[in-house]
Amino acid sequence: MNTAFGPVGESPLIRSFRLSLLADGLKPHTIGNYLREVGRLLSHSEISDPRDVTADDTRQFIGWLQTQRSAKTVHESQLALRRFYSFLIREGEIDADPTRTEKLVRFRITPQPTYSLSEVKALLKSCSLDTPNGVRDKALVTVLFDTGVRAGELVSMGMPDWDDRPVWVDGKSGPRSVPLGVRSIEAIDRYVRRWAIHDAPLWRGKKGALTGSGVLQLMRRLCSRSGVPDKGVHAFRRAAAAHMQRLGMNDSDILEVMGWNNV
Repeated sequence: MNTAFGPVGESPLIRSFRLSLLADGLKPHTIGNYLREVGRLLSHSEISDPRDVTADDTRQFIGWLQTQRSAKTVHESQLALRRFYSFLIREGEIDADPTRTEKLVRFRITPQPTYSLSEVKALLKSCSLDTPNGVRDKALVTVLFDTGVRAGELVSMGMPDWDDRPVWVDGKSGPRSVPLGVRSIEAIDRYVRRWAIHDAPLWRGKKGALTGSGVLQLMRRLCSRSGVPDKGVHAFRRAAAAHMQRLGMNDSDILEVMGWNNV
């Protein structure tokens, strides 16, 4: 058996795969998940060189994994292994993919909650512009629906660029620039004037900067006041993506705006 492991314990092939994933722009968390699944397969099969894995090894591994994990997790594991062995084929390390004889495990996708356009309008209508909190809340809901940012990204916002209308956020996807629509920049402008805010952080409450928990509580109050079921902040993310599709945006642009990776 050819050994693929180097002196420090990491397989050169796995190292090369990791570098390939980095070059493709995948996030560290995603890369870690891919490498973990390759490691699971090798450990379960008691094989050190991934080139020695056979179709029978992968079938046994997937069969075992199905007794340990959900169908969704098994499906994701299969995709990770397929990507790894496709990489080895491209690199000329193997001639056949041992994972291709095993069909992908199916799983049922549970529909995730999202706010409808009428519910977003009801939330906005419940925000009174006669009060500072109402001005802030309307700006916050407008930005959530316009951009689809995550709660963590929302609370990381600083002041936007008033001319070109981007705003920087930091969160799960790392620092990124998010474009703001005209209605969002108008609502933010009204909010910062009313609250006399001149620098970061952008979103504030009575006791200082809003936290993720504070945003959740704020949304619960708005939902209760407007009669809209509370579906959480993340439901705005799905609503924003659906609205972008209705406006005719292509998938690649939506992925970029939302900070998603299509891989």
